[in-house]
Amino acid sequence: DVERSRGLGDVYKRQDLRRLMNRFSGMLQAFVGMLVLLALDQFSKIWVRETIPLYEMTPLVPNFLDLTHVQNRGVSFSFLADLEDPIRIPLLVGVSLVAVVGMIYYLIRYRETLDLYTRLGLLFIIPGAVGNLIDRAWFGQVTDFIHFRWYDFSFFINNIADCLISIGVVGFFITLIRERKQKQLQESDTSVSS
Repeated sequence: DVERSRGLGDVYKRQDLRRLMNRFSGMLQAFVGMLVLLALDQFSKIWVRETIPLYEMTPLVPNFLDLTHVQNRGVSFSFLADLEDPIRIPLLVGVSLVAVVGMIYYLIRYRETLDLYTRLGLLFIIPGAVGNLIDRAWFGQVTDFIHFRWYDFSFFINNIADCLISIGVVGFFITLIRERKQKQLQESDTSVSS
């Protein structure tokens, strides 16, 4: 019996180790993917800063998409750009840093229980947030260059980090829509059976 219980203990230890290794492997793949996305963002910004003069516009898709080098001192739509540097930079870097650390903690802590679209959303948002955080901390501003417009009407100028964040938010919305539909189905099933 002692030998048998030792054998079962070894089986459980191997299963626990296998589970731990699978979880680690999944997290490693996620972090490698995020590093690749972050590198894509950072290299694109370096390329733009080194090769495209500030405010130069190069049409990519006429009347819709241009390559335009600008420096954004604020956040979305230049919000907070007018604050003085001693207030603006620590504020934006601090808020971004807290958000990034919170998202990484959430991803690591709840990864097993998150649905696919929420995990994917975080895997896109985190490198986007880190990419813009690096710019703010290092340069005090973010390099933007993807200019969306409709003829003379300019929508916004983004960078790859902003696009990653937008893709991640879509993942969150998909989760919200799916959860809402599930809840509606459950409510309709409950009302039918009552």
